[in-house]
Amino acid sequence: MIADVTAPIEAETGFLQSRGAIPRFQSAGKISGEALTPLAQQRVASVPYFSSSFAFEGRTFPFTAVGKRPQTGGVTEIPTQIVAVSMLFEGFVDERGDPIVLDAEAIVPSVQASPIFRNANYQSVGLTQFADAVQRAQFFRAMAPDWHTLLTAPELLKPVTIEVPRGMAHVYRNRIMGDTFAVVDTNFFISQLNTVVQLENLRPDSLALVLTNNVFLAPQAEIKQCCVLGFHTSFVVGDSRDVPQVQTLVWASWIDPGLLGSNVADITPISHEISEWMNNPFGTNVVPAWQPLGAPGGCQNNLETADPVATLPNAAYPVTIDGVTYHPQTQVLLPWFTRQGISASLAGAFSFPDQELVTSPSQSCVMR
Repeated sequence: MIADVTAPIEAETGFLQSRGAIPRFQSAGKISGEALTPLAQQRVASVPYFSSSFAFEGRTFPFTAVGKRPQTGGVTEIPTQIVAVSMLFEGFVDERGDPIVLDAEAIVPSVQASPIFRNANYQSVGLTQFADAVQRAQFFRAMAPDWHTLLTAPELLKPVTIEVPRGMAHVYRNRIMGDTFAVVDTNFFISQLNTVVQLENLRPDSLALVLTNNVFLAPQAEIKQCCVLGFHTSFVVGDSRDVPQVQTLVWASWIDPGLLGSNVADITPISHEISEWMNNPFGTNVVPAWQPLGAPGGCQNNLETADPVATLPNAAYPVTIDGVTYHPQTQVLLPWFTRQGISASLAGAFSFPDQELVTSPSQSCVMR
């Protein structure tokens, strides 16, 4: 047996919340300045996207979104590539003395079978994938009836196992459910992810979806600053005939139920990030400054459709497929950001699928 090993820290149900942890998500667009003009001119090679804008208080706010214009109609299929990133924690062993690995490959079939890729019935918008249902609700009065933006069945790329050195993570085990989870240093994870991105055969015309299992991020793995559960980003990977190639990428962690309260389970982080990617694929969409609901004190001015409700206790929306219930996250819709009197959304809604979660537009907030 390896010397100087330890078992995971025993954690009771509600442990993370009792230490001040809350769900956190990030947007980290890294498109270089020279690519912004071609992007605005729709001259970048990436996932299909369209551009539009809205006006507020005398200012025009342009934005881009994945797919084709709603008025155009038709189905846009977005290729998807999945990279399963497992994590092995140096110095931690289970009850049998085996090294602890949070296995991401094990959850890939569940993600494939979930509303991320499978169809479910969403009220008036029809039978479709979760993110497409949100988009159809958002542009309900403007879209052609056959308009859809869909993720194709994912291509599974080479799985990766990251070895996490001592001091870069704290590993815990829920004493009731038996689930193992880890709080990992943010900078360490991102540095490893940068290497993974370079080694995998990613395609700029596809969404790269990096999956982990029960992995939470925090600076210095500090539980009081936990827990980042996902982010979406974009970056230039080359150019062809002066056309920048831009890769879009989502990282999100599958979370076992009960580890971070009743609001986060299974695909909550994945659905959060994919819908935000669909509405802000390059991280460049700026909107009037707004304040998250349920978390006063902070302002954002980016078009992030899940962040405003991420900490609300009832943001997860149960969706059942083949007898299995998943928990994607309700999103706010574009009218919430635009604060305009006439809404093009389904029934004038400000959120979806739970139309009762948010019933009024965003409130102004002063950026500091």
